[in-house]
Amino acid sequence: MVMTTIATMYKFVSVFKTNVQTLTDKILLLEGLQSLKIPLIVSLDLEDEDRVLRVESNEHVVPLVVSKVDECNFKCEELDSFLMGIPLRSMSLS
Repeated sequence: MVMTTIATMYKFVSVFKTNVQTLTDKILLLEGLQSLKIPLIVSLDLEDEDRVLRVESNEHVVPLVVSKVDECNFKCEELDSFLMGIPLRSMSLS
């Protein structure tokens, strides 16, 4: 029998379009998101035309992320969120 151990698996992935422009802005925003004190894996692609922010977490954190981005004086728009690879727009969260 072969067993594999999976490290902490993040169930939710949310993708946002942002107005972050510079490396300094990126660092400020990522530090702001770290201050949420919840386990997140975050990346921000400055080379993409939409300056895509990708957030992985164990829970649906879109409202927290949007609020924190706003608090850091940036704008973001949720492009989509996924629960274990399935787009949330195609399912109902009850």
